[in-house]
Amino acid sequence: MREIIFGIDLGTTNSSIACLKDGKAEALPIEAGQALVPSVVSLDEAANTIIVGRPARNRLAAFPNHTVRSIKRQMGQNTPVRLGAQQFSPEEISSFILKHLVFQASQVTGHQIKQVVITVPAYFNDAQRRATIQAGELAGLEVTRIVNEPTAAALVYDYLSFQQETSSPYIMVYDLGGGTFDVTILEVKGEIKEVLASCGDTALGGDDFDERLVDLFREQLSNKAPGVPWLDTAARIRLRDIAEKTKIGLSDQPFYQVSEAAVFSVARKPVNLHLEVKRREFEELVADLVERTAEKVRDALEEARLQPEDIGKILLVGGATRMPVVQDMLKEMFDRPICHSLDPDLCVALGAAAQGGLISGEPLGHILLDVNAHSLGIRTIDEIDPETGEGDWFSIIIRRNTRIPTRKAEVYFTLRKDQPAVNIEVYQGEAASCLENVPVGSFDFPLKPAPALSPVIVDFAYDKEGLIHITVDQKGYQNQKEVTLDIRQKKIINQEISPSAGKVVNYIIEKARNLLAEARLPGGLKNDLNRLVEAYEQALVGEEEGQDIDGLEDELLAAIEDAEERLIELG
Repeated sequence: MREIIFGIDLGTTNSSIACLKDGKAEALPIEAGQALVPSVVSLDEAANTIIVGRPARNRLAAFPNHTVRSIKRQMGQNTPVRLGAQQFSPEEISSFILKHLVFQASQVTGHQIKQVVITVPAYFNDAQRRATIQAGELAGLEVTRIVNEPTAAALVYDYLSFQQETSSPYIMVYDLGGGTFDVTILEVKGEIKEVLASCGDTALGGDDFDERLVDLFREQLSNKAPGVPWLDTAARIRLRDIAEKTKIGLSDQPFYQVSEAAVFSVARKPVNLHLEVKRREFEELVADLVERTAEKVRDALEEARLQPEDIGKILLVGGATRMPVVQDMLKEMFDRPICHSLDPDLCVALGAAAQGGLISGEPLGHILLDVNAHSLGIRTIDEIDPETGEGDWFSIIIRRNTRIPTRKAEVYFTLRKDQPAVNIEVYQGEAASCLENVPVGSFDFPLKPAPALSPVIVDFAYDKEGLIHITVDQKGYQNQKEVTLDIRQKKIINQEISPSAGKVVNYIIEKARNLLAEARLPGGLKNDLNRLVEAYEQALVGEEEGQDIDGLEDELLAAIEDAEERLIELG
């Protein structure tokens, strides 16, 4: 019986282990049913034990001086890491992660694991590669090969059963992980893959995108507690966790509501963090980071002596490539839709397992994936059909070849003030014109009175049974409708309007009520504001005949502005 060589992706943020089973590479769910294990190590001094993975990550805020994350960024450096009273090298910390992966995988598979393939960023230098091998040896493993992460990703993509052929032999792997970035261009000649160019930055990754959100949160908190010495280590760690959740949320939703209690305290009073982050706002914060990756892409193309149109396939690797701003940059540069055809978090470990199979002589089969065959979206009026005079732009929400089940959302805007409704027309296809795509179903969504250009969020959740669960939300008005469409039968099978849809709530009233709750607001301003809110609400629901809604709205907005200016003066 052949020795099974396991593949390991030793990542900055998360790590994973995979092996071949019946000729197919599989990532092993080794921790809480998940294949991804946080690359976090903590020392429990009381028990004198090393803790790895989710339990270690859970100790970060409580025991920041005993816990370390993102150790991959320190590999190859002679910088000791202190956990409590003990000191370790980066290689030793990484060996603890490897030991944990191997032990848990042994429990799942029943195999004693001795040999592994470990992946590293293509831009790792010799010292960093030697440090990775040393970490494996410290974990009691035989590292049969160190494989570049882009090469591993390209290897596993060879075995995708749905992969379409292209006339170009050139592949670009764009790998944006938690702590490192690589872009590699390969030429594929049969079974031979030749690396033509590789560029990268070992100090650029998803963690840096998180830090931009941390800065935003710090600014918000500083406004609430001006002049207070800045956060302790535990609070900074908590903000990083909040930032990571926010970044992940914004990959699928155009808005993300942050609501965290007691981030830190001042004079024994908790300071809370409550704000809504817009995807567009986040994309502006990280624009320079995305441009840094774009510069590396251009450098790689120049080194390979290729143009963007020469690239046949673009492979996305690393969880940070889920960010729409990254995909939009690549779409503009290469003038084609960009999507994931394999889980970007796991494809490197799968490729390492495939490499292990090649070393041991194991035959490889196809990797089977469930993906949506056609893009799904709605009709908008970005383009007008010259014959009908109607809006005819196919706005894609879920792109083709996206792994399912999946969930994506986009934000749209009303055309005119007090627009009574929108018609949600769902299509599938790839053409820019809805007339050239296949209609799936449509329904009306009644709107509450609101200004022009008010946001409406359309959320698609697509499952393996061919059902799209659509949620339409008039943002800020507690007006929501849920509809389920059957793609195969092309019909609506369920509709539900949210119980709160009958309430009159809009962003102007919400803003006014937030100001009314402010204790520092003087009584006179508060009384005027409260009177205008009540009059405006009554006018909206039509309880008083002849009310000038526009006039009341202008008065209310002026009062809100006066209140905000007074609060700024009060500090």
